[in-house]
Amino acid sequence: MINLKIREINREEIEEVEKLDRREIINQVYRNQNGTLVIEDKYFDIKGWNLEELEHTIKELYDLYDKGGIFNGAFTNHKFIGIIALDCKFIGSRNDQLQIVFLHVDHNYRDKGLGTNLMNIVIKKAKNMGAKKLYISATPSKHTVDFYMSLGCNSASEINSELFQLEQEDIHLELLI
Repeated sequence: MINLKIREINREEIEEVEKLDRREIINQVYRNQNGTLVIEDKYFDIKGWNLEELEHTIKELYDLYDKGGIFNGAFTNHKFIGIIALDCKFIGSRNDQLQIVFLHVDHNYRDKGLGTNLMNIVIKKAKNMGAKKLYISATPSKHTVDFYMSLGCNSASEINSELFQLEQEDIHLELLI
């Protein structure tokens, strides 16, 4: 990637999320069946942001930022191409987990290591904050779940009921850090 720069972003830059190209063809999704991940053939053609979803996402990201969430953005030639957001509120029965709330890489920059670079930055920050695990409520697409598994994530040993209620089809993962 030419002139790749990853840095903390400020509140005003959160709206740049709308410029990320979300295009994706999904042919398979994971489903949790009695504690086992099972692949199903399902087709989705994601063409971009749905306006209602975009507004909801940006509002949630603003709220997280205002509560002290940690945000890093990726830029190439001053173009916003990726974002990761980490909640600073500890969760879990041992209060030792932090949640990756949002990770998205522009369609044109996927599968080039950018998501891994963003995750590595957040892993380091979470460790410095005293976290033992990262909690991820992942979109069930095969591509997304496989990405997290390639980093060492496993099915969450303890499902966060609040997050599960929000996205019951998501695959709940954890990463020991």
